[in-house]
Amino acid sequence: MPTLDAPPLRAVGGGVVIITLLSALAGCNGQEAGSREDAAPDHESVAWETASPARVGLDPGPLDRLRQDIAAGAFPNLHATLIVKDGALVFEEYFDGYGPDTRQYTASISKSVGSILVGIAMDLGLLPTLAEGGADRPVLELLPEYEDVVWADPIKRRLLLRHVLSMSAGLEWDETSYPYDDPRNDWVQARGRDDPVGFTLWKPVVAEPGAEFVYNGGLSILLSRLIRKTSGMSAAEFADRHLFSPLAIEDYEWERLPGGLTDTDGGLHMRPRDLTKLGLLYLNNGEWEGRRIVSEEWVRESTREHMINEGAPNYGYQWWCGDFHYADRSAYAYLASGHGGQKIFVFPAFDLVVVLTHEVFDNPLGELRNTAILSRYVLPATDSTPAPSSIPAPSSTPLELDAAMLSRYAGVYTAAQQQLTIESLDGALIANAEGAPPMQLIPLSQSRFRATVLDLVDVYLVFDLSEGGAVEGVRATWGFNDTVFEKAAPDR
Repeated sequence: MPTLDAPPLRAVGGGVVIITLLSALAGCNGQEAGSREDAAPDHESVAWETASPARVGLDPGPLDRLRQDIAAGAFPNLHATLIVKDGALVFEEYFDGYGPDTRQYTASISKSVGSILVGIAMDLGLLPTLAEGGADRPVLELLPEYEDVVWADPIKRRLLLRHVLSMSAGLEWDETSYPYDDPRNDWVQARGRDDPVGFTLWKPVVAEPGAEFVYNGGLSILLSRLIRKTSGMSAAEFADRHLFSPLAIEDYEWERLPGGLTDTDGGLHMRPRDLTKLGLLYLNNGEWEGRRIVSEEWVRESTREHMINEGAPNYGYQWWCGDFHYADRSAYAYLASGHGGQKIFVFPAFDLVVVLTHEVFDNPLGELRNTAILSRYVLPATDSTPAPSSIPAPSSTPLELDAAMLSRYAGVYTAAQQQLTIESLDGALIANAEGAPPMQLIPLSQSRFRATVLDLVDVYLVFDLSEGGAVEGVRATWGFNDTVFEKAAPDR
């Protein structure tokens, strides 16, 4: 595949989930571009079936409001929104000069694509399949050239491919405490080396492999080296032959790291419709237009929860996943996620794929905006929900509660390392959480309240009341967050 050199791109953040309401998933980038420039852009290379929302059972009202609110400036820096339901494209809008033929820097969506390539390598016999215990093969066996690094530590000898895929290697790593232009950031150190995989594996062991989720872009790059070793091709060349070409993805760019590896951590640039194809491939259990691209077993295994990530989506094999909460409902979803709000959401129960792309480098609220688009417009347009959450569904009309009644909810609530403080002030309940602005709690019943963050995302809080009416705790849900807080010294 032809390549071209490109100037270094601006460093960006890295795909971790933080436990505050204003946090963002992020990705990373690299240098030295490799691209597919020999094909002229043609976003109609695959005939897309289009349909009205109503034809596929969606309520057009919320989607019309989404279009109007976007036009009114409610979601600045939004580049594209695409919705596919039942295989038909029902919503496609571009903004700020972006269009169907504009490549989007996808950041850490690249990780999920790297995961697909591992599954394809298994299907081709380049790696043992899942049935053959492929995910449980030791890294030492797969990459014996690092024997001097791994063999020296008895815990590292227990490092398996599934630990790499699920970011649970137990290695010391920090790419969240410092910006991506700070040399103290582990990924900044790794990406500047000729061998970022060696740098990653040299890191000290701080936990048993499989015990903890720690976001680690170096592990994603290890997959790039594994593809190159087993196939004899770069990950970009391998993807071009076995993934992109079958999906008629012709116009893309995939950066290389200084040492020559394809940046499977965060270097892929693609058009939004092509991102949608990746979501549809997985929604269809690895098939595309009747052709098997990757095994159904790999799709299922890579998008199920392998590691719990408190207060945010959980993690599969380089895919995020979990129950997405909106109002009194919830639905399981998995997603590929990149810095600045780049997303491929898949909701299997709704036969739904949603692609959202944003401004990469200047979008601190990208995560909240994505959550708002899903919870306020897209999911309410569905005509049913696969499984109600355990939150009851009383009327959403606010309930009048007097000051004496409200005061019983006041107090300090704790969950793991999080704290929520609720005060009764002038006849209103005000909640304060670290990293979030104060939120007024609107009562919908004596146990259920709603708050809104920055006029974007609705947070639902259900209080745990004893038989005597004392408040003992509260459960807060929004998006992929579902947190149960206990009240400190509750009244008895």
